[in-house]
Amino acid sequence: MCLGLIGVVTRTFDEDGVPMADVNTGDGDRSVCLLYCPEAAVGDDVLMHMGFVMEVLDPARAAESRELRRQLVLGDEARAETDAG
Repeated sequence: MCLGLIGVVTRTFDEDGVPMADVNTGDGDRSVCLLYCPEAAVGDDVLMHMGFVMEVLDPARAAESRELRRQLVLGDEARAETDAG
């Protein structure tokens, strides 16, 4: 199963006529294509998959998605922290 990643656009640029962006996922920047979401701008939270930005997320949805991913990665330990907090 493939999961999309959430990140923040740090730079937009044009590569041979194709809109592109660098997106920081917390473990470095990745260059991704903006053809599906050309409106993405620096500072936007985005969902990306297979080298493409699929959606610009509102901040609340981005935060919720990051928390769910954290829980998936950390498992029961993350759920316990969330329940206790």
